[in-house]
Amino acid sequence: MLLLLHVSFAGEDCPREELLKRVATLMERHYLWWDRIKDSQWKSEQELIEHLRKIGDRWTSITRQEEDRLWYSSSKMVGLGVRWDDKGYVVKVFPKSPAEQHGVREGDLILAINGVNDKNQWRRVIREVRKGEVINLEIIRDGLFMEIGVVKGEFLVPVIEEVRLIEYGDKKVGYIKLVNFTQPAVEQFREAMEKFNTDNIDLLILDLRDNGGGLISVAKSIVDMLIGGEGVMFYLEGRGRNLGVYQFTNRQGFNKPIIVLVNKHTASASELVATLLRRYAGAVIVGENTVGKYVGSNMYALDACGNVLRLITFEMKLPSGEPVATDKGINPDCRLEDGNPIERSLECFSSHTLGVSPAGQP
Repeated sequence: MLLLLHVSFAGEDCPREELLKRVATLMERHYLWWDRIKDSQWKSEQELIEHLRKIGDRWTSITRQEEDRLWYSSSKMVGLGVRWDDKGYVVKVFPKSPAEQHGVREGDLILAINGVNDKNQWRRVIREVRKGEVINLEIIRDGLFMEIGVVKGEFLVPVIEEVRLIEYGDKKVGYIKLVNFTQPAVEQFREAMEKFNTDNIDLLILDLRDNGGGLISVAKSIVDMLIGGEGVMFYLEGRGRNLGVYQFTNRQGFNKPIIVLVNKHTASASELVATLLRRYAGAVIVGENTVGKYVGSNMYALDACGNVLRLITFEMKLPSGEPVATDKGINPDCRLEDGNPIERSLECFSSHTLGVSPAGQP
């Protein structure tokens, strides 16, 4: 039984039944794992998404077109402006975000969002609230229960969180903490690399921890600043057809050692970049196994109300036909446990590459 027959945004009246029919048509035409669900039926978007999660698809979703455009074009989001860990603790409050303005702090333990205790549903709950409306958080702070109302709104996610020059013995090390692969990342990364080239660094650390990905075109532009070669660099394979071949742009690359920091939240375009740097530039990967999102999505308009289907449609593959990661993620060269991550990375690099030059170009 359908709980909602219509949805209305911006003066439009959109039948829910038509949206579901459109979703079904698009999935039959384009969905990478259509063979897993072709005999399934669903009566609501939530029922569909829950079924996809059960078959291993953690990423297909129905989102809002204006919010996706805002994110990919300017690295801005519409929501609370917090990041929480697996236990519900707030590990990040973005500057000038709604959460910061309404008093949410790092270290707060979130118990429920709009009355929902299931952490796996929180993002959906937030997404379904309109911009300008209040989202209620139930939290524990310093052992005391609190309720905080946060007005959903826009906030900026910094593309590059940190750029700095590190002295390591007699070596100059450039460090870049890259948060996502939205459009502003290309120019900001270029500016950071120009500074490092002026400083004549000996080694680059690219920190992709907690980087959930973004646009493949942006990832490719950033990789082009670091590696060189000829022929096919990687390609995208859809259901029975090729969806794009990406060639090397430059003959020469950065030609200095690279360390890539990753963790269990490094995903998608970040995994693509880490794999390409390891394969073509001999990069050393340090951290923990990544997400294992070797697939990507396309977005399809669903109705006049601004709903879009973000649908998994392709795998990212190397010229050999191997996916850029397995479903268990990228296995690092050195595991990052305790201690300073940068120091541990440099120790790993020293032991891993002692007497060994970076891998040759293809």
